[in-house]
Amino acid sequence: MSTDEPGPGSGRQVFRTPGSVVLSWAWLVVAVFILGSVALRGHNHAGVVTALVVLTITGCMYACAWQPRIVTDDGGITVQNPLRWHLLPWPLVTTVDLVQTAEVHYTPVPGEPREKVVHSWAVQSSAASRTRAELRARRNARTTARFAPRGASATAGYAQPANPATAARQGSAAEFIVRQLSEKLEAAHRPPPATVPDQVPPPARGVEVRWAWWQIAAIVVPLLVLVAVAAL
Repeated sequence: MSTDEPGPGSGRQVFRTPGSVVLSWAWLVVAVFILGSVALRGHNHAGVVTALVVLTITGCMYACAWQPRIVTDDGGITVQNPLRWHLLPWPLVTTVDLVQTAEVHYTPVPGEPREKVVHSWAVQSSAASRTRAELRARRNARTTARFAPRGASATAGYAQPANPATAARQGSAAEFIVRQLSEKLEAAHRPPPATVPDQVPPPARGVEVRWAWWQIAAIVVPLLVLVAVAAL
């Protein structure tokens, strides 16, 4: 799942699997219902503690489910996780693959053989989703073969995905995202067209790692307040 969002870099896209978005909105509905019930029952110590528990869980959901994402633009890939963000320029990114989470492989220094890996919280693939994707692909292949003309073979194009869109539907959301990221990486690594001789290339940008302070605060601040109030 990807969305276009405005930003300073052109071609900015945001990627994350739908599960985290659905979970975040579902919890928001539950949180509003609980806080409304607490407000109707009146203000007491138990109600305050309950409200703080809800806010603490909401902060964790914001940091661990809503905010994590993979953002791409013309400059590279940004992997936003609950505690840290990794800003990786395209020239340093080597591969993007999927194990249980999306993994972005990169080299800290151009040309260095030693690779590092960033795991994305936002793009995950469970064993159940992979099994469903495989079953869906087999079912689609059987359906296509059933309606294929007699004597036609798979090598002629039958029992195969008709186009990339069909292939995308047969995979999981995480697999589709990783394919898109791999295509963007391949395009970014293509040799640029001939440039003007006097044009100076932009300076190479290195890997940047930032602490996600707003997300950390969303977890820590309500938790500290909850501990302080519960101890009264």
